[in-house]
Amino acid sequence: MIRKSHLPLFCWSISCSLVLVASACAQDSTGTNEQTPLGDVVKRQHEQHSKPAKKVVTDDDIPANHMYRFNGYVAEYRIIPAIRISGMVPISDSPPATAIGQKKDKIYIRFGPTLLDADYCNDGTLDCAEQALIGQFGHGQKIGSKARILFDADDSVQDFPARIVHFELDHDVRGKMQGSIALIRTPVTIVTATCLYSLQDQAEAEPECETFISTLNVDVPQKSIYVEHPSR
Repeated sequence: MIRKSHLPLFCWSISCSLVLVASACAQDSTGTNEQTPLGDVVKRQHEQHSKPAKKVVTDDDIPANHMYRFNGYVAEYRIIPAIRISGMVPISDSPPATAIGQKKDKIYIRFGPTLLDADYCNDGTLDCAEQALIGQFGHGQKIGSKARILFDADDSVQDFPARIVHFELDHDVRGKMQGSIALIRTPVTIVTATCLYSLQDQAEAEPECETFISTLNVDVPQKSIYVEHPSR
């Protein structure tokens, strides 16, 4: 039982307690309004502890892993050893220089000049060599007929002046074809590298031809013997 003399003190204690409780509640209420929502907190922690995923690079992302350098030897009737030309081509079961219509690959590669080629102004200018070579295509002396130049551009292969000619022709087996010829002027003669494909294979074959032309390498022997072939 509370005595009357202690009643004022007891009431004062209860009043103080209520004030403290009310103050604490008010502080909790204020702090709750300023706190970050739980969802944002979880998201922020996830971002801090998670690392961005790295792209896994496979062999399919590196075209060079599916290609190799294909070599050809030309102008063997002029110098010994012959001039070597090479370019990157896709790896396949059949050689890229087989005759058109005898292989399943989408591109056909050819280097020149060789002893079997007709003289096509290879001692003249690039203009002369371009017109002579396209003329041989047009007259059926090469692999096709009715050839026409789409466009051409002067360029260089290593330190050798070059011209890249884009053209199309009709072939008896594969029908309409397109391709590119690189005419490269060396100190010995103008050499050529040709890449052809059927129009039906253009989507896949055109980039392969572009890679071939852009990776051409010409090796002219520093020491050689000049020869004169009777047919020349």
